[in-house]
Amino acid sequence: MGLLGKAIAINAHAAGGVTPHGGVTSGGGAATHAIQSFINDFHYKNPQFHGIVFQGNTSSGSEDIYDMIACHGATVADLSGGNLLVLLPGALDRELFAHRLCHSAGLSILSGVSADSPALALETLGPYLR
Repeated sequence: MGLLGKAIAINAHAAGGVTPHGGVTSGGGAATHAIQSFINDFHYKNPQFHGIVFQGNTSSGSEDIYDMIACHGATVADLSGGNLLVLLPGALDRELFAHRLCHSAGLSILSGVSADSPALALETLGPYLR
């Protein structure tokens, strides 16, 4: 993450937007901006990536999922409405990861995308990111 990305993340965190694993808490416009920064930062490190939105209980969900996928270079964000956004590097099999996370964490898939730009991911996943 570059200096600008770090500054954005720090400002979003101070505004109540980002949780420790890059997750988002309630905060309206700050939450949307935090998700955009989260996806932009991940794209900077992984030009080809996958995004999966899961529906499930996030009381411990993001911690459990983070522990399961951290060694693969993936990351998790808590979304409003109890959803989770998981970003995976493009070299990984999105369908396999989605299947394993559904069964391991008791979640259901709302949407998924393979993208090479943050704009495509935000456009595709947009309805679930609000």
